[in-house]
Amino acid sequence: MADSERPANTSATEGEINIKGQDINNIHAETVTVRFGRAGDIQANTVLVSQAGVNNIKADTVELRQAGAQAVEGDTVTVRQGGIVQVKANNLSVTQGGLVFSESEQAILSSSTAGAVLAGGNVSLDQSAVKSVLARGDVAIDQSAAGIILARNIQTGSNTGAILMIAGRVDGEVNSVFGPAASAAFGAAFALVIALILWMRRQLI
Repeated sequence: MADSERPANTSATEGEINIKGQDINNIHAETVTVRFGRAGDIQANTVLVSQAGVNNIKADTVELRQAGAQAVEGDTVTVRQGGIVQVKANNLSVTQGGLVFSESEQAILSSSTAGAVLAGGNVSLDQSAVKSVLARGDVAIDQSAAGIILARNIQTGSNTGAILMIAGRVDGEVNSVFGPAASAAFGAAFALVIALILWMRRQLI
């Protein structure tokens, strides 16, 4: 196990690494814990970042507590009072956090904000604000606000607002700006723009 006396601005490769108040550039390990410090790139099975910042993380399980990261890729990503610029995960959970762009299979946001949320499955928004949600599955939104929601089915709760909803079925009350006719016309143009964005993103990766 590495201790907190590891010199700053170095790389580390071990089975388990704990960082407290230190700066390390590159880390490869089974388990990594970062507290009150900063790390460049981390590759591990399990990563916990608390009150610290990280550039890039690739791990099976990632948890951020009052922490931030530029890019995170993992199977299960949990954010509690933290922020991520870009995240890719199978299961994403955010509580009192913020995201710019997320791509996941399932996403749950509670008391959080996000720019764009892309999901292959279902999305749940509770007391959250999201600019756009694109889900192949269902979207449940309660006491939240969204710019655009595109999903198979949408279930809305109380105090919910959206600029535009496009779905096979919408259950519940919602304050929407566009009616059915305007939504259909806008939806066709929106789908074309999204397709172009996704194509450009694939070219840049």
